[in-house]
Amino acid sequence: MGDVLIYIYAAVLTMPIPVLFMFYFIYRKIYRHKWKAIHKTTNLATFLFILSVDLLARVLFDQSFFGYILLLLLLILAGAVIIQYRLHEEVVFKRAWKGFWRFNSLLFGVLYIGLSLYGLTGKLLTL
Repeated sequence: MGDVLIYIYAAVLTMPIPVLFMFYFIYRKIYRHKWKAIHKTTNLATFLFILSVDLLARVLFDQSFFGYILLLLLLILAGAVIIQYRLHEEVVFKRAWKGFWRFNSLLFGVLYIGLSLYGLTGKLLTL
């Protein structure tokens, strides 16, 4: 049973985009609302892309960057709180978290695509 879970975990982290399409269609059936399904899928995508970027960086560079990723996440959250304070002079943590999470979805999605392309071109050039 443990081996099956490990294989599922590995498949999800190495191929997050097909998994996200699958979850989008599941959420679309559950909520019957396109935008709610997109938002739920984006929330899941952020988590998957963060883990996938760590996995890709570990495979490509033979080093774990998880600590650096956590530090980056904390700095981005601090930035979101500071920006919200400067704009509204009041910090609503739920609002800051939402902006933080959406920004991370975009950032780690781009990082995932960039690392994937870097790995593919590196392998193609060494052939």
